[in-house]
Amino acid sequence: MIPSSASIPSTRVSHDDRSCSSKAEKHSQQSDPEPALESQVERDGIHQPPELIPADTGYAWVIVACAAFNLMCTLGVVNSFGVFSTYYINYIYPNLSTASIAWVGTTMSLFMLGGAIATGPLTDRFGFRLVSLSGTAVCSVALLLASFANALWQLVLTQGIMFGIGAACIFSPSVSLPAQWHEKRRPLATGIAVAGSGAGGMIFTVATQKMMDSIGHKWTLRALALILLCVSGTAGAFYKRRVAVPRGGVDLVAIARDPRLLAIGLAGFMVNVSYFVPWFYLPTAALKIGQTRQAANNLVLFMNAG
Repeated sequence: MIPSSASIPSTRVSHDDRSCSSKAEKHSQQSDPEPALESQVERDGIHQPPELIPADTGYAWVIVACAAFNLMCTLGVVNSFGVFSTYYINYIYPNLSTASIAWVGTTMSLFMLGGAIATGPLTDRFGFRLVSLSGTAVCSVALLLASFANALWQLVLTQGIMFGIGAACIFSPSVSLPAQWHEKRRPLATGIAVAGSGAGGMIFTVATQKMMDSIGHKWTLRALALILLCVSGTAGAFYKRRVAVPRGGVDLVAIARDPRLLAIGLAGFMVNVSYFVPWFYLPTAALKIGQTRQAANNLVLFMNAG
């Protein structure tokens, strides 16, 4: 049976419509990749917060310089504590054990490093600038109060615990913020910022030793408080966030269950258990074998240079 002429065009039109519809759908998928991207993000569990400012700009290097100055002040004071420790053990508290005096430096490093657990959520809520400036104020007041301390427990509370809490508010933002502002040169930016801690250890070791010889340990603490207030206060004022805070915050439970994080955290814990021992005790050991106080304190300088 021969089909009628009226049915043939309708069949061709129907086939052409389906072909056009398929092409239009394919073209729509190619020109609008956003839905596919969103589904890929959801499937892989990757959530990128929106950018407030582009990365790798000139201001990104301002952030690096400010982070280096902040780490220079905080870790510089912590790494030069061996100068104070030697002075406390041999001149201020000669009748107390070295283990008792070690509580000052131990609590300082403990609260500075352990305080990162709290400073992360604080920066998400209040911003890098406010947290860093608050830490600067706390550190300066801590050193100022320590200059009026007479008993050892007062130094533990001020130069140890209080300074450590303030240093945590400066240390954690200063380590993490340069990486946020850089994508192409992130390792270089982070390395320059962290190098400020070694430079600060060298500078503050020499400065602390010279000031203690000339004006005594109490006025040295007051001078360090003023230096930290001016330098870290200025540097922290330039801090600002480049990307928005992720919605819903951070899932700390999921992070704690990550075996990679647990392994790195355990390794870091074991490193820091013994890391500060030579910084605090090597100058005292050098004095006991007959070295001068100048030569003993220079050991801290050389370790910071390394």
